[in-house]
Amino acid sequence: MRSQYAYRPLKDGDEAAFAAASAFARDPIFERIWLHGAIEVPALYARTEVVQALHGERVVGLAAVIEGLFPFRVVAVDGALPGIVEELLTRVPPPFVCPVPARLGRQVARAGGREIRTELQMVRLDAAIPLPRRDTRVERLTDADELVRFCGTSFARLELELAPFFGVRDSFGELAAVAGARFATERVALLAHLETREDCRRQGYARALASAAIRELETPSRRVVLQLKEGEQAARALFAALGFRGTHEFRVFAF
Repeated sequence: MRSQYAYRPLKDGDEAAFAAASAFARDPIFERIWLHGAIEVPALYARTEVVQALHGERVVGLAAVIEGLFPFRVVAVDGALPGIVEELLTRVPPPFVCPVPARLGRQVARAGGREIRTELQMVRLDAAIPLPRRDTRVERLTDADELVRFCGTSFARLELELAPFFGVRDSFGELAAVAGARFATERVALLAHLETREDCRRQGYARALASAAIRELETPSRRVVLQLKEGEQAARALFAALGFRGTHEFRVFAF
């Protein structure tokens, strides 16, 4: 089967191939968050290598090797035909992690991936649910060094180029809680970094920050999306109350 397909990197300047790859990555949007961001956000695309699987001139699979958002490389992958996922992954040198919708998990495992966790993707589908009143404690954050100190290696400086961050401070002016987005496109924003210092919990910071981020990111054409690790029940309940609904189970593999 593999001999029927051609595989090649997507090169800048090849507008026809770029248009075909973009069309492939856009639908269905909520199964292809990472691919969508890698192709449509200019600052992110500049740090991404996209490998196409082609059948003639038709794009039948994509793998986007994303650098700069994590301390490790992330490979966003999707495939429309059997065997495409495995072949795409053999063309990416390890180490990397690969989050995929559950329907692709078996193919990624066959390619040599080791499953490390599952995640629930949630989307704010009920935009009519009112958000809490604006909290005066919330402020927009712009200091990357401060975010590095608070979030550690989970935060990448690139993220401040791609989407807004918000924080709440304690009585001494130190950050008590943070929320931000990894990136935002015209159609989707990936919310992340909802973190509260252990000594500052149960004061409503997470709810206030999540609401502030939603107000900033959500538009009539853009949905806010997040992915929660298995077992994060408190966060799941918080976001359900804010209008989020589970849409897909994702499985994360390490190579």
